[in-house]
Amino acid sequence: MNAKKTDLIVLASARAKPGKESELEAALREAAGPTREQPGCVQFLLLRVVNDKSTVVGYERWASEAEHQNHLKGAHIQRLMSRMADILAAPPNIISYEAIDE
Repeated sequence: MNAKKTDLIVLASARAKPGKESELEAALREAAGPTREQPGCVQFLLLRVVNDKSTVVGYERWASEAEHQNHLKGAHIQRLMSRMADILAAPPNIISYEAIDE
């Protein structure tokens, strides 16, 4: 991994409606491969909360804000967003960070 302190780090948390947990995971896994191949993607992980199978967190690390913005315009992300309305219990919580110590 070519991580740099100047990278943009994004944590996106999504909670599925009851009974939609596997659909959420499948939709996010489908978007994960194309995301990892995009220019500027340093790291992309999907994490599940241990005691809450309905919540998945995406950990994204991008070389720049501009590359993250390009990622959001990708066809695979547009497909993902269109699927989320029927899957999510609430809008996702998305927060951007900068590293201060590594």
